[in-house]
Amino acid sequence: MSNVNIKICGIKDFEIANHAIHAGAKYLGFIFYENSHRNISIDKCRDILANIDDKDKPVAVVVNPSFKQLDELAKLGFNNIQLHGNENIEFTRKVSENYSFNVIKAFGISSLNDLNKINDYSNFIDSFLLDSCSTVGLPGETRKTFNWDIISEISLKKNFFLSGGLNIDNIERAILMKKTNYFDVSSGVENSEGIKDKRLITEFINKAKSVL
Repeated sequence: MSNVNIKICGIKDFEIANHAIHAGAKYLGFIFYENSHRNISIDKCRDILANIDDKDKPVAVVVNPSFKQLDELAKLGFNNIQLHGNENIEFTRKVSENYSFNVIKAFGISSLNDLNKINDYSNFIDSFLLDSCSTVGLPGETRKTFNWDIISEISLKKNFFLSGGLNIDNIERAILMKKTNYFDVSSGVENSEGIKDKRLITEFINKAKSVL
């Protein structure tokens, strides 16, 4: 299925970034949050980005960022920003209006009530990211999924990435729901916490692209 788009999140070195690109990843997520096992420094990320030709692939993942941090990431050359904290609508609007980022806004989902709130952000973002509730604020820190069935209960005004607990065993079911073509994986392609496995990345992407 050629229109399946995979984001490998929690990239920390060029070897993994390069492997993910050649395996067919559409996006690479770089987490700038000190409390995360997948945190990366500005300097280390700069070195990786210098060797990535497609500047639309990298996504800067931030948690309740300051505008100073956003300024740094804009200067670093990121075209995509993922707001993965408790950023409110007003803050998200300012990001949308003051930067040229494509904005992805993450939401922790545990019930239909959570989904009902997110369309209010749609005028100020480019995509939603639906994650397990406990991972907002700590991107990629759990292997749990949320109840995907509730996605059918609401019509979202933007495309969305499905995230939270994805792995080679459940990506086919996720794709066959036919609710989205965008999928975000982190812990599901690791052999230990925060350590990506090239074999798992390849197997996950190959499995995803073979569905349908």
